[in-house]
Amino acid sequence: MKKKEEFNNLMQQMRKYFFKIALLIFGIYFTYHYYDNRNEIKNLNYGVKANELRKALHVPIIDEYMKARNRHDDGFFGNGWSSWKKTPNENEILHIYKNVTPSEKDGFILNDENDGFRKKNGDGKIMQLNIFSTIIGDSILKRKGRFFYYESKPRMEKELNEIEIDSIAKSWNLDYLTKK
Repeated sequence: MKKKEEFNNLMQQMRKYFFKIALLIFGIYFTYHYYDNRNEIKNLNYGVKANELRKALHVPIIDEYMKARNRHDDGFFGNGWSSWKKTPNENEILHIYKNVTPSEKDGFILNDENDGFRKKNGDGKIMQLNIFSTIIGDSILKRKGRFFYYESKPRMEKELNEIEIDSIAKSWNLDYLTKK
């Protein structure tokens, strides 16, 4: 009889603390998963570690304030980084996103990168510069671009060549992006 009473007390205690224990286990799991994922992203050959190569090739870097949006193996091959802000302050050039698709055949080195920058003009309208970079063998860079006013209707876009990208980058004080 005493054993049955002890068993019932034990079961009652377990029911009392089950939710707290389950919550603690889930909390530990999700915290570990978050930091493990951040560590994996940090160590990618095409992540922040490649910023020096990007500068040498005049490709936009992953800025310090940007956060990884896509885990590299969750159905999107590559990674995306974005700013928590969507619109820039006065006199600020905001790097709003960067998408990186590495080369599978070359050991996950830089390959295709897409970047978006925003800046307010004197009228308070927000201009956006998108740069589409293709890196071949960590040494050759080809770029195309697009310029438009963010959230304008109708949206008039201007396709840009290398010289036009350099011109806008220079006027926005993004000197490390200019090739000449």
